[in-house]
Amino acid sequence: MAVEGAIDLEGRGRVAVTPWWERHLAWLLVSPTLALFVVFAVVPAFTTISYAFSRVSMVRGGIQREFIGFENFARAVADPLVAQSAWTTIRWMFIVTTVEVALGLALALLLSSGIRGRGAFSSLLIVPIIMPPVAVSVAWFFMYDYEFGIFNYLLNQAGMPSVRWLSDPAIALYAMMAVDVWQATPFAFLLLYAALLSLPRDPYEAASIDGAGRWHVFRTVTLPLLRPVLLVVILLRLIDAARIFDKIFVMTRGGPGSSAYTASITIYIEGFTKFDFGYASALSFLFQLSLVAAATFYVKRVLADYAQPAES
Repeated sequence: MAVEGAIDLEGRGRVAVTPWWERHLAWLLVSPTLALFVVFAVVPAFTTISYAFSRVSMVRGGIQREFIGFENFARAVADPLVAQSAWTTIRWMFIVTTVEVALGLALALLLSSGIRGRGAFSSLLIVPIIMPPVAVSVAWFFMYDYEFGIFNYLLNQAGMPSVRWLSDPAIALYAMMAVDVWQATPFAFLLLYAALLSLPRDPYEAASIDGAGRWHVFRTVTLPLLRPVLLVVILLRLIDAARIFDKIFVMTRGGPGSSAYTASITIYIEGFTKFDFGYASALSFLFQLSLVAAATFYVKRVLADYAQPAES
């Protein structure tokens, strides 16, 4: 009768039993990570879902929950602040992603053309990525200061009046977008630059022989070859931009007023300022569901054409 984990030593009938820890070594090695994943991801996810269908109140000695069904979701659909924050989030997503990808592509094309000093320039572009977003936000907050900021100083030196960068509802959101563009453009640049350097040279040599101009080469050779990577960069930046919280919270707390409330800011306000955890959980659930649905649609409809067929 065979014994699990038993090994016949050289066919002599002597059997050595493999220790249980060696048979389950793979699970033992990943178990700490799995435990952390369960504690910090799975449990909070299920807690959020249960809170979304409840009225949650803080009472002496803990939290009291009362099941109310879809009441929080109905409230979210009718809440004008939720609609406003959703529209602000969408504007933020598409504006910053468009600018970041366009600038990143332009910089990648410039450096891949063989200009001098591209190594040093590439190293400098990495600096914004590695800086903590909170530190970046604080630095830009002081640069935007109405009285002592560098931007208003330069405007005054040019004979123009100072601008209330972070206290004017018509300007504040776009001023904070500029901060995100400054920090996130190098991410798009690095991915697109690496993709440009890995493109095959044969199509370019053929285009050169045919006498094609730079714009024609870019439109008919570079862009089609680069499109799969470009679409992935757009997807990554859209997802990251949708979750924007730190820069807006540090610089204006979502203000002036509620003009810069995004989805994450609204969820934070409802949960940790008004302590309406049930409603905040419902908003968080709807936000995550919307992101997953949009990303799935993007992958299936946009990226699917560039998927490599499986080898038989």
